[in-house]
Amino acid sequence: MSRPRLTLIVNNEVPCPQNAAGAGQKSWSNQFDPYALKVSAPDLWSAYFRARFCSPREVALFCDVSFQTALNWWGAVTAPASHIALLVTMTDPGAPEFFGQAMEQAA
Repeated sequence: MSRPRLTLIVNNEVPCPQNAAGAGQKSWSNQFDPYALKVSAPDLWSAYFRARFCSPREVALFCDVSFQTALNWWGAVTAPASHIALLVTMTDPGAPEFFGQAMEQAA
Protein backbone atom coordinates (compact mmCIF):
# COMPACT_ATOMS: atom_id res chain seq x y z
CA MET A 1 0.00 0.00 0.00
CA SER A 2 1.47 3.36 -1.01
CA ARG A 3 1.37 6.48 1.09
CA PRO A 4 -0.47 9.57 -0.11
CA ARG A 5 1.79 12.08 -1.84
CA LEU A 6 1.66 15.83 -2.02
CA THR A 7 1.72 17.16 -5.56
CA LEU A 8 2.60 20.75 -6.43
CA ILE A 9 0.97 22.09 -9.56
CA VAL A 10 2.51 25.21 -11.09
CA ASN A 11 0.91 27.38 -13.75
CA ASN A 12 3.48 29.74 -15.27
CA GLU A 13 0.94 31.31 -17.63
CA VAL A 14 -0.91 33.14 -14.86
CA PRO A 15 1.09 36.09 -13.49
CA CYS A 16 1.42 36.49 -9.75
CA PRO A 17 0.35 39.78 -8.18
CA GLN A 18 3.32 42.00 -7.32
CA ASN A 19 1.77 43.27 -4.08
CA ALA A 20 2.44 40.00 -2.27
CA ALA A 21 3.85 40.31 1.25
CA GLY A 22 7.33 39.09 0.39
CA ALA A 23 7.59 40.66 -3.07
CA GLY A 24 9.82 43.52 -1.94
CA GLN A 25 11.99 41.42 0.32
CA LYS A 26 15.59 40.95 -0.74
CA SER A 27 17.59 37.83 -0.09
CA TRP A 28 19.92 37.72 2.92
CA SER A 29 22.88 37.57 0.56
CA ASN A 30 21.94 41.01 -0.74
CA GLN A 31 21.72 42.44 2.78
CA PHE A 32 24.80 40.95 4.43
CA ASP A 33 28.30 40.28 3.30
CA PRO A 34 29.12 36.88 4.88
CA TYR A 35 32.84 37.66 5.03
CA ALA A 36 32.25 41.02 6.72
CA LEU A 37 29.93 39.33 9.23
CA LYS A 38 32.60 36.72 9.99
CA VAL A 39 35.27 39.39 10.44
CA SER A 40 33.10 41.57 12.69
CA ALA A 41 31.73 38.68 14.80
CA PRO A 42 34.40 38.87 17.55
CA ASP A 43 33.75 42.59 18.05
CA LEU A 44 29.99 42.04 18.07
CA TRP A 45 30.21 39.24 20.65
CA SER A 46 32.66 41.21 22.77
CA ALA A 47 30.20 44.12 22.87
CA TYR A 48 27.39 41.76 23.86
CA PHE A 49 29.36 40.07 26.65
CA ARG A 50 30.53 43.43 28.00
CA ALA A 51 26.94 44.72 28.01
CA ARG A 52 25.48 41.67 29.75
CA PHE A 53 28.24 40.48 32.10
CA CYS A 54 30.56 42.22 34.55
CA SER A 55 33.69 40.20 33.82
CA PRO A 56 35.16 37.42 31.67
CA ARG A 57 34.87 35.14 34.70
CA GLU A 58 31.07 35.52 34.65
CA VAL A 59 31.06 34.72 30.92
CA ALA A 60 33.14 31.59 31.57
CA LEU A 61 30.77 30.41 34.29
CA PHE A 62 27.61 31.14 32.33
CA CYS A 63 28.84 29.54 29.08
CA ASP A 64 30.70 26.69 30.81
CA VAL A 65 33.98 27.44 29.06
CA SER A 66 37.52 28.04 30.28
CA PHE A 67 38.53 31.43 31.58
CA GLN A 68 40.95 31.80 28.65
CA THR A 69 38.15 31.19 26.14
CA ALA A 70 35.94 33.77 27.86
CA LEU A 71 38.88 36.19 27.93
CA ASN A 72 39.32 35.73 24.18
CA TRP A 73 35.64 36.52 23.61
CA TRP A 74 35.78 39.48 26.00
CA GLY A 75 38.79 40.91 24.18
CA ALA A 76 37.33 40.28 20.69
CA VAL A 77 40.11 37.84 19.81
CA THR A 78 37.66 35.11 18.77
CA ALA A 79 33.88 34.63 18.59
CA PRO A 80 31.89 31.83 20.25
CA ALA A 81 30.76 28.70 18.44
CA SER A 82 27.18 28.07 17.40
CA HIS A 83 26.15 26.22 20.57
CA ILE A 84 27.02 29.32 22.62
CA ALA A 85 25.02 31.48 20.21
CA LEU A 86 22.04 29.17 20.75
CA LEU A 87 22.52 29.25 24.51
CA VAL A 88 22.54 33.05 24.50
CA THR A 89 19.49 33.43 22.25
CA MET A 90 17.51 30.90 24.28
CA THR A 91 18.34 32.36 27.70
CA ASP A 92 18.52 36.11 27.12
CA PRO A 93 15.30 37.67 25.80
CA GLY A 94 17.21 40.86 24.97
CA ALA A 95 19.88 39.17 22.85
CA PRO A 96 18.02 39.21 19.51
CA GLU A 97 17.29 42.92 19.93
CA PHE A 98 20.93 43.64 20.85
CA PHE A 99 22.28 41.80 17.81
CA GLY A 100 19.57 43.23 15.54
CA GLN A 101 20.47 46.77 16.51
CA ALA A 102 24.16 46.06 16.10
CA MET A 103 23.58 44.67 12.61
CA GLU A 104 21.46 47.70 11.63
CA GLN A 105 24.28 50.00 12.70
CA ALA A 106 26.78 47.96 10.70
CA ALA A 107 24.66 47.95 7.53
